[in-house]
Amino acid sequence: MRILNVMQCTNLGGMEQASLRQMVGLIERGHTCRVLSLNSLGALKAMLDSHGIPAEGMGYSGKGGWRSIYKLRRKLREYEVDSLIMTGHNLLAMQALGAVNVDRSMLAIHFHHEGVKPEWQWRLIYWMACRRFDAITFPSEYIRREALNIYPSLRAISHVVRNPLRVPPLPSVDDRMSARRDLGLPERAKLVGNAGWLIKRKRFDVFLRVAQSVCARTPEAYFVVAGDGEERADLVRLASELGIVDKVKWLGWQSEMSTLYKALDVLLFNSDWDAFPTTPLEAMSYGLPVVASLEHGGLDEVILNEENGYLYGSHDIEALASAVMTCIAGSGGQIGIRGRERVRKLCDFDDCVNEIENILTVDEDMK
Repeated sequence: MRILNVMQCTNLGGMEQASLRQMVGLIERGHTCRVLSLNSLGALKAMLDSHGIPAEGMGYSGKGGWRSIYKLRRKLREYEVDSLIMTGHNLLAMQALGAVNVDRSMLAIHFHHEGVKPEWQWRLIYWMACRRFDAITFPSEYIRREALNIYPSLRAISHVVRNPLRVPPLPSVDDRMSARRDLGLPERAKLVGNAGWLIKRKRFDVFLRVAQSVCARTPEAYFVVAGDGEERADLVRLASELGIVDKVKWLGWQSEMSTLYKALDVLLFNSDWDAFPTTPLEAMSYGLPVVASLEHGGLDEVILNEENGYLYGSHDIEALASAVMTCIAGSGGQIGIRGRERVRKLCDFDDCVNEIENILTVDEDMK
């Protein structure tokens, strides 16, 4: 099966990483994949290249890309493919997809709805999606429920397909020390970290305030952030105001996250909105205990509080700090192992890729 993946963008975010893993799994099953990015190619390009996945970028013209629709249609007609995945919602791109003749098509929604667009825009998107796609997938029940509340008619073609993860071997003590040396982190510290876009809804300000509380009581604690974004300068300034500037290291974007996960003792994740956040799931796959606060999202479908992680529905600084201190004091080991097994079961790589393959495969009896 020849598959075209029309992606909103090719950055290093969770949506893009999940889509890459799906494509890798499909290639392992004998299919071919290629990518057309609606924006110019980003940092994911190197990873696509490493897996032999051809990729092209377009770039928008006009508000919402309306000047690019004819260019997109011409480009789409160039491809000879059997199936199509569209990763991320884009109404104008959906209109252009009428130029592609494929056996099966799937829209992969990775984003929450509330507060992103007015409800009437989501209704229009799903109205069009139900006419363009054979299936719409969501990585969590949380955002599927949001979508059904907005546009109930999509129920018949909606699926929850978790983001696939391969559970790696548990890092050894030597692995941890080597990872810390590679990242320039103190080898004997109690390391707490997080990764992602440095934007307001990701609440790295909460991360820093928890860091201040933990550092006041645990001098050997050290905090590390991987990622970048528009809030970085303000966050660095906040760390200085909180008196922890020498206790926080900013790594910037990391193309390979395994080194970070091997280095850490605890992952501390905070967000206002996240459909099904990748970072805590990846951390759990390495056996890391996860302490998280998420006001709106699907993380509670994975983390059962105090059983396989710590999850709070509000950004309670003291509760988060206490949970972090419990973990770094040595009580996080079993929590981490149980979290790892939960991710292994819920996000099994082969099971998740099989679901995508089944969605994209035409039933010969139905032809």
